[in-house]
Amino acid sequence: MPEKIYLKFEQQKDVYKPKVTMGDVARIYCQDKKMIEKIGHVVLTEFQPEVFGRKVFDAIYVVDEIQKKYPQMDVEFLGECDFVVEYKKEEKKGAAHWIKVAAICFITMVGSGYGIIAYNNDVSTTDIFDRVYELLGASSYESTNVMEIAYAIGLFAGIVIFYDHFAGHKISKAPTPLEVEMDKYNKEVASSVIDRKGRGDS
Repeated sequence: MPEKIYLKFEQQKDVYKPKVTMGDVARIYCQDKKMIEKIGHVVLTEFQPEVFGRKVFDAIYVVDEIQKKYPQMDVEFLGECDFVVEYKKEEKKGAAHWIKVAAICFITMVGSGYGIIAYNNDVSTTDIFDRVYELLGASSYESTNVMEIAYAIGLFAGIVIFYDHFAGHKISKAPTPLEVEMDKYNKEVASSVIDRKGRGDS
């Protein structure tokens, strides 16, 4: 009876070395633990060094590569049958990286501040505060800017809760709306690459 092995691939996998093995991009399971190691060393593809890009693979190609070396293996796929492997340059976090981070943070801060100011101006927030002070009979507190301070604190708290990050730490274990959208975008990119390859597009 042929030995059975299970392979599970993600829709997209990033690698940082030109020679890519099955173990680099797949989760492998077999009752024979030595066979897991052997299959993990089977070469899936080899990119040209310093030529970064992506390649699309399918289950038939993977089975063929494995059975060239181990014809007795019965290969079963779990998860994706078509997947993308992208060869990327491993980025080192030097001075240039932190300069980019600082520039993005500055642009984001200025842009967000401008957006908040423009919104407050459009809806006449100061007039609304004056009206609320008047309705509540709290005109004596108007000079202390109590409502403005509370609004600023509430705005800050709302941003922190929405993005679920503060001082480099996640507040909850759930993915943030931004992370969900980024995951959806990455999946759609991988699906598009696979579909284009299936149509014969470059």
